[in-house]
Amino acid sequence: MIRRKLVNLTFVGDKYFNPFEVNGYTFYSQNPQHQQGARIRVYTSTQALRDNRRHKQNAYVEYAGAPEASILFRGGRVGVGYHNDRERKILEDLLVLGSVLTPQNWQLFSRRDFPQYPVISRNHLEYISKDAKKCKQYLDVAITKLKDASWQKQFENGFHLLMLLNHANILNSESRFLSMVVIWEWLYPHLKNPNGATPNDESNNLLEVFSFILKQFWPAQFNNSFRKSNIFHMLRNQLAHSGKLPINRTKAEPWMTKILWDYKDTTKGISDYLEFFDHLTQIVVLKTIGIDGEDSLKVFNFPEQLNSFLTMGRI
Repeated sequence: MIRRKLVNLTFVGDKYFNPFEVNGYTFYSQNPQHQQGARIRVYTSTQALRDNRRHKQNAYVEYAGAPEASILFRGGRVGVGYHNDRERKILEDLLVLGSVLTPQNWQLFSRRDFPQYPVISRNHLEYISKDAKKCKQYLDVAITKLKDASWQKQFENGFHLLMLLNHANILNSESRFLSMVVIWEWLYPHLKNPNGATPNDESNNLLEVFSFILKQFWPAQFNNSFRKSNIFHMLRNQLAHSGKLPINRTKAEPWMTKILWDYKDTTKGISDYLEFFDHLTQIVVLKTIGIDGEDSLKVFNFPEQLNSFLTMGRI
């Protein structure tokens, strides 16, 4: 039996979780013996912020036998030097999937000195799996998708999952938004052509890209009337070409130019729209691996905001 230390496996309200098994890998919470007899301390917001930045070795995984090769990192290798590098394994795929299902960067403790190691423990996604039991259910669904040959062909072995996680670790909200738009541009040809996207399937028309994907996943709710006035199309052009906010593009709808950065009165701010787009992109990517996560974001009123956006073009 092989045991590997893990960091940042955290769920809502569960500092320690019950063991769960996925694809031959059993995940365990770190034994909390060192906490016994510790003094009770008030957990402040400052401490919570610091915990979101610190990597904590709080779990481990056990498995037996020769591990399968990675699908997400197919052909990739990790290590330093010709004699020390090794093939990446499917355990790393599970860590990516776990990171996409939670706002935590699941990592191997042994990789902490590698340059690709995340800067902080928390990414800018949200909890779709709020406990270990739900996480196992979703990981089982996701790993089945990853192993499907037709899925691998359509989505190039799940490259968009790596994109989402990398982009979710961008700390600046405006830069993160622009990078998230790239995921939509990538998804468009891959959803359009399940037999394998080609350059002929791509589109430079962002309005078409957004509309196609929204109709793909929410056909009954999507309202074609706001197709030509999608605020995220305007936000992308504003940031890409002007680099500053609020929106002042001549082709923008009047209501878009009146939106301030923060929420005011009953009007959502641009920061709210950027946060909504983070959530929307996470949900869209999860749908490609068979997971419907909208209801998991009720705490952010995401289902209501999504319905408003799909029908009226605003949240």
